[in-house]
Amino acid sequence: MYTLFPEPQKIKYGKNITSLSYEHLKVFTNCSQLVGRVTKSLSINHVEIVSTPSSEDEAFFIRFGSVSDTTVPVQKQGFSLVVGQDSLSITSSSEQGLFYGCLAWEQLTIQGKKSGHVQAMELMDWPVLENRGLMLDISRGRVYSLDYLKQLVEKLATLRINVLQLYIEHTFAFSFLADVHKGSSPITAEEVRELDQWCKKHYIELQANLQSFGHCNRLLTTKGFRHFRESDLYWTLSPAVEETYTLLDRMFAEFLPNFTSNVLNIDSDETYDLGSGKSAALIDKEGKGEVYLNHLLRVRELAAKHGKTLMVFGDVILRHPELLEQIPQDIVFLDWIYDPSDTYTTPKKFAVSKRTFWVCPGTGAWNTLFPRQDGAVKNIQKLTIEGVNQGAMGMLLCDWGDHGSYTPPVFSMVAFAVAAQVGWNGREIALEDQLQAISMVLGEPMLQKLHLLLPQIHRLPAFWSKNRSQCSIALFDEPLMGRMLTNALPPKNLEPFEPLPEGVAGVLDPESHHLMRPLFSISEESLEKLTDIEKEARELVGQLHDDLIRSQYEWLCDSLQLICEKLRLGRSIRSAMLSASADYDQFLDWEIELRLLIGKFTQLEMDFVSWWMKVAKVSEIMIPLTYFAHIIERLDYLKGWLAAQRQAIETNHEVDWAMTSYQTAGYKSLPTY
Repeated sequence: MYTLFPEPQKIKYGKNITSLSYEHLKVFTNCSQLVGRVTKSLSINHVEIVSTPSSEDEAFFIRFGSVSDTTVPVQKQGFSLVVGQDSLSITSSSEQGLFYGCLAWEQLTIQGKKSGHVQAMELMDWPVLENRGLMLDISRGRVYSLDYLKQLVEKLATLRINVLQLYIEHTFAFSFLADVHKGSSPITAEEVRELDQWCKKHYIELQANLQSFGHCNRLLTTKGFRHFRESDLYWTLSPAVEETYTLLDRMFAEFLPNFTSNVLNIDSDETYDLGSGKSAALIDKEGKGEVYLNHLLRVRELAAKHGKTLMVFGDVILRHPELLEQIPQDIVFLDWIYDPSDTYTTPKKFAVSKRTFWVCPGTGAWNTLFPRQDGAVKNIQKLTIEGVNQGAMGMLLCDWGDHGSYTPPVFSMVAFAVAAQVGWNGREIALEDQLQAISMVLGEPMLQKLHLLLPQIHRLPAFWSKNRSQCSIALFDEPLMGRMLTNALPPKNLEPFEPLPEGVAGVLDPESHHLMRPLFSISEESLEKLTDIEKEARELVGQLHDDLIRSQYEWLCDSLQLICEKLRLGRSIRSAMLSASADYDQFLDWEIELRLLIGKFTQLEMDFVSWWMKVAKVSEIMIPLTYFAHIIERLDYLKGWLAAQRQAIETNHEVDWAMTSYQTAGYKSLPTY
C-alpha cells in the first residue's frame, strides 16, 4: 500500500486510520531529541510533549493515542512502528533504531498528505548487517567541502547508512607534511572534528581512513620522504626502512585524535612493488606474506596507542591464506571486489578462517561519465548477500574517483541507496522495483526514469569495461586519429559483464597493473542510439527540482551530445580526406564546425568548474581541467591543419589527403587504467 525505503522486513496493514491533523495532541516520549521528527509531520494547533527519563533497561519510544503493547525487535537498530485508530507507537531498544523508525514515519506521512491520514499497520524492521557504510574518495582530485559533506551525511542518514569513511592518501593537512598536500586543498583537523560531531547527530560513525602502506605516491615522491620508498615505483612504504614506523607513528598522533570512532582503516591494498626493492632481502629470508603480516602487526601497535583497532583491505592477505590464522581477531578485513559476478568466493575464505570481515562492492562511478550502473547493482547486491550468508559484519561501498574525480557525484546516490537497501534487508531486488522508493527518499521523482534510461549507455557495443567506460574516452579522444575512430569495431559477440570472446585478448595499458578490455571504435549506429538517449534524458533532466542536481545531469547530456558531434565530424573528415573528395568550401565548413565545437567544449569546461565548486574545494581540479585543455588544443590544431589544406587548394599546392603531416604528439585520451 505504501512505498517504503528500505523495504521493511515485516508489515501488516489494519482497517483503521490515524489522522495527520489535530486540535490538541499529547505525545509521550523518553527521547525528546527525536520527538520533533514525529510532530513536524502532523498539523497540530496545540501539542503537549510529555517527556520521561529513560531507564537503562527500557526501550526508547515516541507515542500518542491509545496504543497497545508492542514487541520490540531484539536487533539493536531494529524498531517497531504501530499505527492504530488516531494513535502511533514507535519503539526501539536503541536511540538509533528509534531514529530509523521516525524516518519510516516521515515516509508514511509524506504519502498520506493527500488523504490526510495514514493507514493502520504493524511494521517491524531491522537490519541484517549492523554496519552499512560508504567510503568516499577524497584523494583523486576532488576534496569535498565541509558543507557538501554535511548535506551528504543527512542524505546517507535517511538511507540508513551508518558508517562513513573519507579515503585519504595525501589530502589531510598534516602540520609537518605541507609539501605533500601542497595544491590539494586538504581536509583539516578542525573540519574532521566538526564532521565527526555532525555524523554523530545523524547516527553515523565517521571512521578514520589513512593509506599506510601502498598508494603512497604523493608522499614518496616529495622531497625529504623519498627514502621511505620500497622501489623507484614510488608506491609502497618500505617495511625495511625503520623510519617508516616513526613516520606513521607521528602521522597517527596528529590524525587519529580527531575521530571519536575506535576504527582506523589503513587500506594497505595493492602493494605492487613490495619485495622488488629495499625489502627484497627481508622477503627472501621471511617470505612476502610474513613481511606484510609483520607490517600489519606493527601498525596495529601504533594505532592501539590511540585506542584504535585496524581495518585493512584483504586483497594481499588472501594471497597468503595460510597466515590468516595468525591475524589478531580485532583486525577487520575488507573484501573488495568491484566486478559484477553471479558468485563470489572470497567471503567464504574469510568466514572459514574465522576472521572478522566486511564486504566492499563499488559504485562503478570512476573512469566514466555516468556510472556503470548495471554492473554496480549486480556487484553490490550479490557480494553483499554473499557476505551476509558468510557472516560478514558489515558492508562498505567504495566510491572511487580515479584520475581526477570527473564523474559528477550526484550520479552515485542511486548506488548508495541500492547498497543501503540490501545492507538493511538482505534481499536482491531488481533496480526497476527499487527506483520509485529511491527517488522518493532522495526527493527527486524524475531520478526513477533517468536511472532506467541512462544505464543504456553501457549496453551499447563495447562501451562497458569493468574499470572504465568508452564514453569518457570518446569525449576526450583525439578528434581525427583517436581510437574511437581508428580502432576495429567490436566483435558482435562482445557482451557486457561476460568474459572476452575467444580470440580477443585483454590489454595492459601503460602504468596499469590490471588487464583491461581492449578499446574499439564507436559505430554510427551506436552514435544514433547515444543521441536518442541524450535527447530523452535532456527532457527528463529539465524536470529535476534541485538546481545543483539538475546542473550535473545537464552536464552529462551536454557531454554525450559533444561525443556524438566530435566523432561524426572526425569520421566525416577522415572519409573525405582518404577519398580525396573535399573541396575548398568543405574545408571552410569544417573550420567553422570546429570553431563552434571548441566553444562548446569551453562551455562544458566552465559548467564543470561551476558544479565542482559547489561540492568541493578547488583542490586538484587541475587534473580534470588538463583533459579539457588537451582536447581543446587538439581541436584547435585540427582547425589550423585543415586551414593549411584549404590554403593548399587556393595556391594550387598538394593537399595532404593521406593526412601524413597531421601530428598528434602522442596524444590519445585521458588515462582510464
